[in-house]
Amino acid sequence: MTILKVNAIQNTSGTSYLPSTGTIIQSVQYEYRDVFENSAVNSEYDLPSPLGDGSASITPLNSSSRILFSSVIHGGLETTWRNNFFKCFYITGSGSWTQFTAFAHYTWVTTNGLMNSVGTEFLLTSLSTTSAVAFKITQIGHANGGALHLNQNNFTDSTSANNTTKCSSTITLSEISA
Repeated sequence: MTILKVNAIQNTSGTSYLPSTGTIIQSVQYEYRDVFENSAVNSEYDLPSPLGDGSASITPLNSSSRILFSSVIHGGLETTWRNNFFKCFYITGSGSWTQFTAFAHYTWVTTNGLMNSVGTEFLLTSLSTTSAVAFKITQIGHANGGALHLNQNNFTDSTSANNTTKCSSTITLSEISA
């Protein structure tokens, strides 16, 4: 996890003020580095920690701030096409999970061994809280399309233990001043 925070700024006379509208106040990045295989089809599952267990969180410094959610998912492929659907959720305090966006990852290959990356960004504009906001991503795999090979990056049809180059899937959360 990488954290960057910019709190209230002081000018030369020592007066504190909040950054202007659209300024990044703080940013936190979470990454999953291992290869994760999920062969379940037509069932929704949480991605592994920290992408899918709610441990990716940010605590806004200002209740009027917006939260920019950004995610990059790396999906490997073995032997055939694959269609993965991802849903993104947030929760504040002891509330319930609220879905705020969804995206898809579709890959068709005529040769074995390929990685396809997909990303999404969403600006949450009306959370009105200074409590921690947690995020998670779930995955649903299409029947007949093979398995999810999260972070698998190889040049041949091989197993997860045979990656050519390591990669990470990420969630980045940024507090943006309103």
